[in-house]
Amino acid sequence: MARVKLLLRESVKNVGRVGDVVEVSAGFARNYLLPRHLAVEPTPGNVKKVEARRQEIERMERERRAQQETLIKRLEGAEVTLERKTNDHGHLFGSVTATDIARALQAQGFNVNPDDINLPGRLDRVDTYSVQVRFAEDLATEIKVWVAPDAESKAAIEAAQKAATAAEAARAAQTQQ
Repeated sequence: MARVKLLLRESVKNVGRVGDVVEVSAGFARNYLLPRHLAVEPTPGNVKKVEARRQEIERMERERRAQQETLIKRLEGAEVTLERKTNDHGHLFGSVTATDIARALQAQGFNVNPDDINLPGRLDRVDTYSVQVRFAEDLATEIKVWVAPDAESKAAIEAAQKAATAAEAARAAQTQQ
């Protein structure tokens, strides 16, 4: 298969960063990188142009990393409470997603995207969960997510618990007779 060497003008996920000379398939270069102006031929003139852009991008990445470090420190100990509609056994109709958690954190003033949130599995019960917020391999913290029933569901759960208690008391009274 034909391979082509290109100089990246922008960072491309799973390919490389700005200024890298990468070897990609001819089809990927022809159909994706070149039409979107993400890469150019690695000529000496293009290398000089991209090098200035690379320094600017690296400066911006350093600033973003510093912001993320301060955000991680602020996020330590953060808690999010989400109210959802449930059945009388505490199961949610649907589940809580990373987008829901990110919106709740954004409402609290944290600049977190759904891609930065790693869920421990399905959040589909009324419970407390420990969720990881990760910006980079070494920039991560845990936050508590409380999934609670909404007012209507809470009343239904309490009614179901009272009915179950009453039924159990009636069974116990019958067995004593």
